[in-house]
Amino acid sequence: MRRHELTDEQWRRIGPLLPSGGPGKPSKDGNRNFVNAVMWIAKTGAPWRDLPERFGNWKTIYNRFRNWSRSDKWRDIFKALVLDDDEVGGILDGSVVRAHQDSSGGTGGPKKNAIGRSSGGVSSKIHALVDTTGKPIHVLVTPGQQHDCTVAETLIDYISGNACLADGAYDTDAILAALKVRNIQAVIPPGVDRKTQRRYDKDLYSLRYIVECFFHNIKRFRRIATRYEKTIECYTGFLHLACAFQWLI
Repeated sequence: MRRHELTDEQWRRIGPLLPSGGPGKPSKDGNRNFVNAVMWIAKTGAPWRDLPERFGNWKTIYNRFRNWSRSDKWRDIFKALVLDDDEVGGILDGSVVRAHQDSSGGTGGPKKNAIGRSSGGVSSKIHALVDTTGKPIHVLVTPGQQHDCTVAETLIDYISGNACLADGAYDTDAILAALKVRNIQAVIPPGVDRKTQRRYDKDLYSLRYIVECFFHNIKRFRRIATRYEKTIECYTGFLHLACAFQWLI
């Protein structure tokens, strides 16, 4: 096994989730080589043209990666690995990633491809729900300037446990009401401007750092830490691959 490639044990778990061999389809060995090639690109952040020759023709691999991204195969692989059984609850947060100049020019324009402008410049933002071990449950990508609370209700639909942990950016009446309807405890510190300072479980809130660890881990994938992809489909393809990998380690 070479650096940035799947171990035999990781392949044993992810291999059955990929398309099987047959007419017009690659063999299982071909699938492993393909996933290893995409992992190499995702981890190193290198241009597709610099893909080592041992993986095969870079253009063929890129086209297949793009097709899988468009058809949500990477998302399906990630979701198939998720064990959504954390009884404690989930943790929400968002993290901005800088968009490289090569990410400009995607079909449909910046807005359609979730590229915006935050205080750090041209960027996108990853919104994540993780369990209390730091494993990802659901992720979304928006333009970098979009506020965390705007997608919170979508994320909390995926919480299976009893509590939602989040920082003060999520302290809105709408989010608190949505959690109450779902019978989920809000472990969110109230803003200083609230007239009534709501109580929350500070001991449980101490676990919120775990979501920061998640972002630290996925940004070890250089194609996640810096956005090079022009289209939202390809960027989320890499993101879902990185999230799937968190369930393999």
